[in-house]
Amino acid sequence: MAASLAANAALVALVAIEAPSAFRMGSAGGAGAPAAAPAPTPVSANGTEGPRTWSAIRSGDLKAQAGRLRAAGFPPNIVRAILREQLNERFAPRRRELAAQLGARPYWTSRFDSWDSKTMAGMNAINKEQANMLKDLMGAETEPGDPFGDADRLNRSGSLGPEKYARVQAILSDYNELKGEIYSAAQGGPMLPEDQEKLAYLEKEQQADIAASLTPDELFEYQIRNSPTAGMLRYSLHAFNPTEDEFRAIFRVQQAFDQQYGSMGPLSPDQQRERQAHKADVAAQVQDILGPDRFAEYKRDTDPAYQAVSRLVERLDLPPAAAQQVVALQDDISKRADAIRKDQSLAAADRSSQLAALADEATSKVASVLGDRGLAAYKQTGG
Repeated sequence: MAASLAANAALVALVAIEAPSAFRMGSAGGAGAPAAAPAPTPVSANGTEGPRTWSAIRSGDLKAQAGRLRAAGFPPNIVRAILREQLNERFAPRRRELAAQLGARPYWTSRFDSWDSKTMAGMNAINKEQANMLKDLMGAETEPGDPFGDADRLNRSGSLGPEKYARVQAILSDYNELKGEIYSAAQGGPMLPEDQEKLAYLEKEQQADIAASLTPDELFEYQIRNSPTAGMLRYSLHAFNPTEDEFRAIFRVQQAFDQQYGSMGPLSPDQQRERQAHKADVAAQVQDILGPDRFAEYKRDTDPAYQAVSRLVERLDLPPAAAQQVVALQDDISKRADAIRKDQSLAAADRSSQLAALADEATSKVASVLGDRGLAAYKQTGG
């Protein structure tokens, strides 16, 4: 689309630059008639512009060219399209040279599906340099955004203004590039201790740079919308459906826990044991926040088994009570099955018979709640 737009814009730009009077309305020929103007350079039969057309627009000095296009009245999106395509052409030799270094990658080897870290770093450097050049050429005229992307950014920025949010995104982009080099060097293999140390250091520096760019309140509002802790919390509280105040309070507890005991990336065995040993502290604080009745719902709704059933019920467009029914059935059937297994008075054949009957009962009752389609999906997910 950008290439087509640039080509069309180039043709229109020729007429504006070589025959600007044709764009002025009102002349000796009568109101609304275009003034007499030299005929524009012909367009070839295949729709491409002739040499004179392109030479009138193109210039080695892209800043000067952008200025002429703006002076002719072209909107920023047209100017940007023309400049972007010329930058693509300008950087194409470097991209071809870099691509040539890839060589043939045998399809029967692991190299077939991956690029080496040097190639990835080179391509990222070219892309970044080209993007910076286009930004410099366009100045304050920002890239037109995608309406959906703009709406998402508005939600994620919270109380941050566009300038501060953009500053945070720039910090993330810089650090993600550095982290990407480490992951790329590993090429899908295990991370070495020094890789983990580098990633931990970069994460710490990234958070410090973001914190330095925001006030404490701004930082909290950004983190509660964009941090990994917030994302994981939204996922785990899906069935619980917290209020905004409940979410904010639980987030503070979980964030403090994650900062102290770690959450992102692989943890050492000692770190895992320490984190597991203190999980009860989180539950106790959440109970204080929610109170006994609401905490009972929290415990049920954050149980992984309940969450799996809840998401299935939602997928089947059934009322939330259906998930509670299925989980209650799970508990009842499990307890009765355990009792049968532990009953030493039963012969092996009788025990097998009773367990088979219990399984049939469970199948029938779950199907009555979820339907046949739901039952099949329930079994596939380990129900």
